[in-house]
Formats: sequence, C-alpha cells, structure tokens
Amino acid sequence: MHALVEEYLRFLSTERNLSPETLRAYREDLRVFEEFCERAGVKEPGEIDHRLLRRYLANLQTRGYARSTVARRSSSVKGFFRFLALRGYLLEDPAMALSPPKGERRLPRVLRLEEIDAAEEKHGLRVYSTSLRDLAVVEMLYATGMRVGELSGLDLEDLDTRRGEVRVLGKGRKERVIPVHDAALQLVGKYLEKERPVLAANAPAGEAGERALFLNVRGGRLSDRGIRRVVERFFRALEGGRRVSPHTLRHSFATHLLHGGADLRTVQELLGHVDLSTTQIYTHLDKGKLKEVFFRTHPRA
Repeated sequence: MHALVEEYLRFLSTERNLSPETLRAYREDLRVFEEFCERAGVKEPGEIDHRLLRRYLANLQTRGYARSTVARRSSSVKGFFRFLALRGYLLEDPAMALSPPKGERRLPRVLRLEEIDAAEEKHGLRVYSTSLRDLAVVEMLYATGMRVGELSGLDLEDLDTRRGEVRVLGKGRKERVIPVHDAALQLVGKYLEKERPVLAANAPAGEAGERALFLNVRGGRLSDRGIRRVVERFFRALEGGRRVSPHTLRHSFATHLLHGGADLRTVQELLGHVDLSTTQIYTHLDKGKLKEVFFRTHPRA
C-alpha cells in the first residue's frame, strides 16, 4: 500500500505538476487512510471495497472532522484509486461511486478598506525591527491578491518595478503576470533599499546570495508560516479581535475589485483561478452593491 501511495505522489508531482503545499496535503490525507486500513487489517489495495471506504468516511465523521476535511480526504482517496485502476494495479475502482459529504460553502471574510488603512496608520514604520518588510508584505498581498505560497516563492527578478508588474508561479506551476500599483512598489522599494540588505547580512556563511524577494531575520526566504505571522500581527488590534490571514487579503482584493467595477473574467485571471465558478463566490459578498445595481437597472425598480 505504502509503495503505491509513494508512486501516486510522484505521479502528482512530475506529471500533474502540483505545488509542494498541495502534495503535502495529499500525503497527509493518504497517511490517515493508510493508518485506517492498517487498523482494519487491510494491507493490499485489492482487498479494499466500497463498503470499507464508506466505513472510512464514517470514521472520519465520528472523530469530529469538519465536512470540508472529510470531503477533501475522500477526494484524495478517490484520486488514488483512480490512478491504481488506470495503471492496471486494480481491475475495478472501488471508489468510483464514493459520495463524500458536501462541504459547507462559507463566504470568505473580507476587510473593509478603512480597516486596512487604519492598520497601516497604526503601525507606521516603528512597531518592530522588520516593519518595512512587513508593511511591504501586507501591501503586496492586498495589491495583487497572491496566495501566501506565491508571495513566499517570489525572487528579486520576478518584480519588474519599471513596468509595474510581478511574475507569479501559481498552482500547477502556471505562470501569470499581475500589475502592481505605485503605493506597493514604493513600499517594496524602501524595503529593498533600507532593510533587505540588513536581513541578508544575517545569513550564515555559505548561504549568502539568497534571491528571495522577502527575507526572514536569519537572511533566508520568508516562509508561508512567517508571512501568516506577519499578517496576523499586523491586524491583531482590529476591533472585535478579528483574525486576519493572507487569504483574507486575497478575498478583500477580489471583492474590492469587483465592487469597483472590474469584470469577473479579469479578476479570475488576476487570482489565477482555473474555473470561473471559483471566482463567482465573490459576487455574493456585497448585497448592498447587488441592490444598488438592481434598482438602477431594472425597468420596474
């Protein structure tokens, strides 16, 4: 079982070009499934039938996992068995008719523009030792709508300050170019001039020359977790104790663009969504805008 899981993960990496973050999620999901099979006394994929898979999903629900987690782990298992059937390891796919629970579709939380402005005014350039970097990180996330992993993966050469754009490597290793407004470029420019050289000097001997755009205090690439900490710390003082993540800024980016008149296809391209239906969730966020358009355009309104 384990050898076939590893072969499947190699297939996802080399032929599907999935990101390291996605691969880690698949690996964890399949590890949990392997442990369940081990407890059930099952060692070979050929011993698994539809009934056992239903027991696996029921076990996840009994253990208190969210419906979205159960749905994702079901999807990982279905992909694994589809791979085994296509490669000839199984005569039939026992997961073909597996029906996972529908995940809860929650609307993403969005910051108001006033909240972003208030946080930037509160912090200024004086709160902590890496404040220039942190201001630039927050502004770049909101300016571009990038995923946290995409921002972490940026190198110096990916930012073109003359053209006002950044080259991003997204999910599936797909590349896209995103415009960057002047306010974000100015903050990044100050960081590159005054703070990045100081951070780069902290790199251990032999590890100098890191090409990452954003560095941590040890001179290495700022990680996904480091970026999340930056954002959480930056917005910690918001009223109501709201927890803000990099994805909150991505949601805010998309919602504010649509509220300002951008079309859905443009926002889809900027976010790097493959399917337009993924982007359409942002059209449900602003009921006030919906009513405004309705009463302005409907002939009977």
